[in-house]
Amino acid sequence: MRVTKTRGFSFARGNLAKLWAAPAYALGALLSWFVPRVDARWVFGSGIGVGEGALALARELRRSDPAAVILWAVPGRSLDASPEAEADAERARRAGFAPVPRDSWAGFWATLRARMLVVTHGLGDVNRFGQRGARIIHLGHGSPLKRLHFDAPVTTSVSGPAPLRALLRRMYAAGSRSVELYVAGSLEAAGRLRTAYRVAPGKVRVLGDPRDDELAAAARDAGMADRSRAELRALIGLEPGVEPLVLYAPTWRDGEPDPAAPTPEEAAEIQAALQRLGARLVIRSHRLGAGAYEIAQPSVHLLGSDVLRDITPLLAGFDAVITDYSSLALDFALTGGPIVWFAPDLERYTLTRGLYEPLEVTAAGRVQRTWSETLERLREVLATGDPRRAAAQAESRALAARFHAHPEGGAAARVLGEIRRLGLPDAERVAPGGVFFESFYGRQAACNPLALDREIAGRAPELPRYWSVASESVAVPEGAIPVLVGGADWFAARRQARLLIVNDWLRFGFRRGRGQTVLQTWHGTMLKHLALGRPRVRPRTRLAILRERRRWSLMLSQNPHSTAQFRSSYAFRGEVLELGYPRDDRLARSVAAPGVTRDRADAADAADAAGAAAGAGTASRIPLAVETARRVLGVPRGAHVLAYAPTWREGAAPGVGAGVVDALEVRALAAELNTGTDAWVVVARGHTRTHEFGGYGGDPRVIDASAHPDVNDVILAADLLVTDYSSVMFDAAVARVPLAFFVPDLADYRDRERGFTFDFEACAPGPLLASREQVIEAAKEAIRANGAVPAACVEAYRAWRARFAPHDDGYAAARVVDALVERGALPPA
Repeated sequence: MRVTKTRGFSFARGNLAKLWAAPAYALGALLSWFVPRVDARWVFGSGIGVGEGALALARELRRSDPAAVILWAVPGRSLDASPEAEADAERARRAGFAPVPRDSWAGFWATLRARMLVVTHGLGDVNRFGQRGARIIHLGHGSPLKRLHFDAPVTTSVSGPAPLRALLRRMYAAGSRSVELYVAGSLEAAGRLRTAYRVAPGKVRVLGDPRDDELAAAARDAGMADRSRAELRALIGLEPGVEPLVLYAPTWRDGEPDPAAPTPEEAAEIQAALQRLGARLVIRSHRLGAGAYEIAQPSVHLLGSDVLRDITPLLAGFDAVITDYSSLALDFALTGGPIVWFAPDLERYTLTRGLYEPLEVTAAGRVQRTWSETLERLREVLATGDPRRAAAQAESRALAARFHAHPEGGAAARVLGEIRRLGLPDAERVAPGGVFFESFYGRQAACNPLALDREIAGRAPELPRYWSVASESVAVPEGAIPVLVGGADWFAARRQARLLIVNDWLRFGFRRGRGQTVLQTWHGTMLKHLALGRPRVRPRTRLAILRERRRWSLMLSQNPHSTAQFRSSYAFRGEVLELGYPRDDRLARSVAAPGVTRDRADAADAADAAGAAAGAGTASRIPLAVETARRVLGVPRGAHVLAYAPTWREGAAPGVGAGVVDALEVRALAAELNTGTDAWVVVARGHTRTHEFGGYGGDPRVIDASAHPDVNDVILAADLLVTDYSSVMFDAAVARVPLAFFVPDLADYRDRERGFTFDFEACAPGPLLASREQVIEAAKEAIRANGAVPAACVEAYRAWRARFAPHDDGYAAARVVDALVERGALPPA
């Protein structure tokens, strides 16, 4: 058998063609204004021809709606342009669809008239120039292992001057935005698609991959699997039999040869191994790939796309799969069969194309680098009774659990149902007159909106409550309805809500409707300048700030300082509710009277009675509050806790890496804290703007609480809370937690980056530190003080609380809801 090197597609050539076609895009967009679309008309296309999830969805559409007009875009200018085009046209007809040549005027007109366009590989699956104004559904073609689109610089590469490259990126971005629905098979895949296409989370829905529907059924039905095996054997010219079939599916390398193509010596080694195993190797090269296989061996068979367009439905017929980075492996995982990962160019591929996670993670640490290693691993996973086979099957099932949210199949029906919902009016999507909540752009259900949600739900449980979430993984309060940011339900919930409660900007062109109230709670008392108060505010930014403040009806303030800052920094002229912070109610209620003994999670430590008697004016946290916080964070019993909660940085700064601020180097800090007799745990929490980066793990003495839903647990668990310029310093004071400030960049941050709204150095309620050694000494001092504020900071701490937490008595949420009822934003209880 010989597979010869061919001139395959490359991103650079494809991008150059896209740029040359810019006038045609403009003409098509112009015509779309005058040519009406037909609601019942659908055009399907796929990069592999008639197949992938597009075929499954088209069949479901035909079954459920016989009146639908279904056309299939066949590559080329005519249906007889090539043998492949003729074959695709015939496959479309046999499936009951009308074929249309994609690149012809007929293909352009069909696309321009269709209401629905369905693609799997990209917008080029159907005619590119007639798409404006259509509803575009992007099904994808498997869960991505390798980086896609904007996540892989190679995909937008083109030679030429910077303006040309910028134009190409704008064209890619416009194409991404034109898609109304991206379909993902799992939450893991959805996250990758959202970054790859730079689209709002609500445009990507976890519905399952329609291309896996048949495979999912075969994975549960031994009879279907046997029929798949028989069909595969027939396709490669074999009689029915039971010998193992092994699929080798290397991925595409943007026109480069496959480095795994075996030498003659390796080909002989492959044949010998297959004979010993009594197995057959079926090679399925990527349809765009270029490589050279010289394997004239009787146990090796080629199964190209010219013979079988879509192999996914028949994967259950294989006993094992060998691949490098192909998503076929994740499809095959549905069967629970073993996967052998063979990547001889792992380092180069990771650097050039890139992977969403190290292949060693996907492969559970087992990546083969040579054919010899691969064949030995194949022997292990095919051996009946070998525990390594059972382990490989377990790893495959674990992959299926990660990458298949709907292993039961039925994705085509779910996708079609979601498509039909796209045209629903707002009133049919959400209940009108509810409350819309958003905190930190949907990254968490937290802060003041969460505290107000609890109060509102307690008073009016029948009131619909919608929570904005940036991912399906964000937990919302019981009884609330999550809506994905930027999705149709999300926009409907905002438009239909009687009251919106948010703690940051509204974005996406929001306009407050008649009868709507928007409460901007913000997310902390400000030490650093914000909005108009920041240095070097550009005119465009100034206009955006003023436009945003007009969207708010009311603002919530924790203290007089915040009220004054809102008036100046946002030039806000509306009503400010200076009632305290609902998010701090729990902290305020966690405090007992001075002198009351508490049971600490680490033992029965005495309370801070001595500190109170000395005039510290501090109060003890209630034992149960501390114990609960430490338990939910996973703090071992008997350990002291140093909490580290830095703010984010806009540019390069000490300790900043990929967005994570770790100037204190928490792993080194934990090691140094634990050199004595006391056991310590460092609980690190990054700013919400850096949560996606993680970055604090890797040491059992460090707990990364960045994604923990409630920062109050971090505060309550702490023997000492260390921050730099984060507003957590004001919340911690409500709970009387000792504070220290690690600020080695104080002068730079104060004078050049953000600046301060008051003289922080003169009134800080804890020591200002510049070295890790000083932080360690402050931690030891906190233990010696038994939870009390150090004597040197008592007066500053008392003044700090009086200035910044005068209203935080544990009942701020109730006062705010009362105020909203009085103003008609909520119905009376």
